[in-house]
Amino acid sequence: MERPAMPPAKIIESVAAVFCYQGEIFALRRQPYLQAFPGYESFPGGKIDRDDPDLPHPSPLLREWDGKRMHALVREVREELGYDLPAGIASGQVKAVHYLAKALAPPVVAARFFLHVFRIDLETRPVFSADPGEIADCFWKTPRQLLDSFERGDALMVPPLRWVLQALERDPQGVAFGDLSPRFDEDRFVISFEQLSDVRILPVPSNTFPPVKRTNAFLLGDPGAPRILVDPSPESPQVLEKLLRTLEPETLSALFLTHHHHDHHEHVPQLARRLGVPVWMSDDTRERILKKYGSDYFTEVRLEIRREGDELTRWKGETVRVFEIPGHDAGQLALAPESLRWFLVGDLIQGAGTVVIAAPEGDMAAYFGTLERIIALDPAVILPSHGAPMRGTHRLRETLRHRREREEAIHRLFVSGKTKAEILDTVYQGVDQQLLPFALLNIESHLVKLRREGRI
Repeated sequence: MERPAMPPAKIIESVAAVFCYQGEIFALRRQPYLQAFPGYESFPGGKIDRDDPDLPHPSPLLREWDGKRMHALVREVREELGYDLPAGIASGQVKAVHYLAKALAPPVVAARFFLHVFRIDLETRPVFSADPGEIADCFWKTPRQLLDSFERGDALMVPPLRWVLQALERDPQGVAFGDLSPRFDEDRFVISFEQLSDVRILPVPSNTFPPVKRTNAFLLGDPGAPRILVDPSPESPQVLEKLLRTLEPETLSALFLTHHHHDHHEHVPQLARRLGVPVWMSDDTRERILKKYGSDYFTEVRLEIRREGDELTRWKGETVRVFEIPGHDAGQLALAPESLRWFLVGDLIQGAGTVVIAAPEGDMAAYFGTLERIIALDPAVILPSHGAPMRGTHRLRETLRHRREREEAIHRLFVSGKTKAEILDTVYQGVDQQLLPFALLNIESHLVKLRREGRI
């Protein structure tokens, strides 16, 4: 049976400003440590606040549009760029303001942003003072230059931003592009999209660790190179059929498993047989799956072992290689191109929350070592199995820092005579009761590491 339908995700209204001057537009790159869209290319803007007045804005060029949106737009431009939009209108620097487009995020995210995009035409180019707390970089470029950056694989972008840029490239004077919301038929297909060029993400409904409800499957491979699907794990036969319909236009070469946990390979044998392709994985992953699910689990499926350094496919002409990343699971594998412009890390980290490091496959010391190794490699983008792509290693570094601090707290409490249950009550205060058994597993893994190091 399929999981009962989840309550609809909260819709958050937001605004964005597209400043246009002599064929160029103003865009920015968000800071990589932000919770939402870390390190993504973007336009200035943000969500509409409850306190934004629901009244027509008094400024000319703004009063004809929805008041709450206009007050939010003025506030966001002031906060992010230090620019007074009404003053720019009054001085004649701003020639026109148009409602350019709208877009509603797909129903696969916890918070669905409903974006209202406004075009702001300029007589002269303003001097902006970008807020360094939110903005890592900013630039005036043509739509084609921004799209080229994405298409080279050098930029993270949400699809609606690309669609606005594409529309402006086709019609530089366009002022009304309408509804750019993606159209998905979730009754028949699995949603798919690209936030990094030529890395297609399919957030497949899966029987995964709560509160997450999906596991990202990744579709990779240049034309002429092996086309591989990473970690497909449909939660039910019905979702398996949706996934197969979604994959009909593709000619796959193989399925690739990052590790042995069920939310990364459920229904993979059926999928492999239907597609007529082999399954690639580590030797450790194969052994653990066969031990847990039986020696006939992969009947009539060709299994092929992959190891550190193996070449799997190509991306943007670069060889994509295998990396061994033990810790969460002893046999976990990662993928990255030669340039390290992205690193597909499986369950090394998650978009929200922390991963479980549990025996027998989990090892806290190995987990620390893997985090340290990838941080040192400094890949440009991290692709987790649960959650959205993120720029930089900030989340890896924060995860390592958090784990070290938690380990020190566990060490202090243990040597003071506290039991594991008492440590749990102290260290994991406020954690959802359903997650406490998993938190206890993490405590036990920290204690094993401390014993090996002779600290307890």
